[in-house]
Amino acid sequence: MMRQLAVLFLALGVAHLALGQSADNFTKLQRDIITIDPRVRPVKDYSKVTQVTVSFHLTSINGFETVNQKLISNGWLMVVWQNEYMVWDPADYGGAMVIYPDPDKVWRPRLSIINTMKDLKPIGEDYIVMQHCQWDIFVWGEDLNVTDIHPALPYIELDTYTGNGEWELMSTRAWRSVRHLDSGSFPFVHFEITIRRRPSLTVLTVLLPVTLLAAINVYVFTIPSESGERLSYAITALLSFGVFMSFIMDHMPSSAETISIVAINMSFLLILSAVYVLLCILSLRLFHRDDHKHPVPKSLQTVIVWLEVLVCLDPPSRNKVHVIQVDNATSDDVNKKGKKVMGSVLKKWRHDAYTDPAEMTWRRVSRTLDKLFFRLFFVILFATTSAALIIMVANYVNYS
Repeated sequence: MMRQLAVLFLALGVAHLALGQSADNFTKLQRDIITIDPRVRPVKDYSKVTQVTVSFHLTSINGFETVNQKLISNGWLMVVWQNEYMVWDPADYGGAMVIYPDPDKVWRPRLSIINTMKDLKPIGEDYIVMQHCQWDIFVWGEDLNVTDIHPALPYIELDTYTGNGEWELMSTRAWRSVRHLDSGSFPFVHFEITIRRRPSLTVLTVLLPVTLLAAINVYVFTIPSESGERLSYAITALLSFGVFMSFIMDHMPSSAETISIVAINMSFLLILSAVYVLLCILSLRLFHRDDHKHPVPKSLQTVIVWLEVLVCLDPPSRNKVHVIQVDNATSDDVNKKGKKVMGSVLKKWRHDAYTDPAEMTWRRVSRTLDKLFFRLFFVILFATTSAALIIMVANYVNYS
């Protein structure tokens, strides 16, 4: 029975304490304790350093402009410090434990973001658009001997974060540094995020069209010269690469220390497309060259025959390439145990090219060069595209 009465009296006491809180109590509390000028640092010993801890809570990433390297985001700061004059006995004010004073009537650390894309000003007057993916916060006009700031956590709080459809948040971190200037040492708190573009949109809008365009561009050497559409096809592909190149560069930073592998690959493919146009012009000029006025030189005939062998192109019936294989085998004498040791087998290839100047025409030269160019540039294209894709996949996996 006594235990029940004790619990009852305790409950009544708590209820009385809670019921004692009123608007008059809070008004009197704020009037009594807010007596210091908000421009004066709230310490009784002015030689004491005010310790400030800052934690950053990221809520959303609204956009990232790659060209201007501008990050637009929303978030809020939890700033904690001690005001030595805002101390009271809750029993004198009806048990009031927490008050919410007017921010303009109390001292606040004048935190500022130094790497803002807008005017440098204290936080709270306007929303701030950040540069890069880092927030650098310092105390406006106060050095380390007056106010010191520290990150509350070694990372950014993501309790209220909402994901972005284009950019994926990979990691966050927070750290403190001190910068020494002429007038003193100033503490800085840095908040950094690492974001990565989601690959699906880039693959569908950039990588896939560019790869397909590069693959069909090399087939310009398979179009017959008699069709008359060969040069127009090559120029159209070149213009298409130019359009894609301008599209990609519009989404790249105007100045950067490193260049994207996509931009490097596109530049290489654009150069290859320009080379295709020049080689098509050369091939067409050879194709329409008069054999009677300008016969094919003897030295060029031999080169063309060898190229036909290289690209496995059959020459005309009376213009065959005879390939003779000569095997030279040597053997050592049989030793006493009856074991026979064979020597190395040397293979020598000898090519005898018999050409007829009457059948070695400029059209044949043009056809052979087209075959050579197609196979050569197809191998180059496959190798470079594969290398670029491997590098991009490796970078994506490393940052995962």
